[in-house]
Amino acid sequence: MLAPYEVAFVKDASCPSGKVLKVTGAIRGLHRRKACVALAGEQASLAIATP
Repeated sequence: MLAPYEVAFVKDASCPSGKVLKVTGAIRGLHRRKACVALAGEQASLAIATP
């Protein structure tokens, strides 16, 4: 669960090599924003998605 506008970086198979999925929480009634982005080491720690 993400708070509105909270950002999580997830390393999973949906993005190409060298990129991670950036998920941004949304306010009620709106969809989360998802985008594949390049991640610098100092931006965040990664969590590995498990299906």
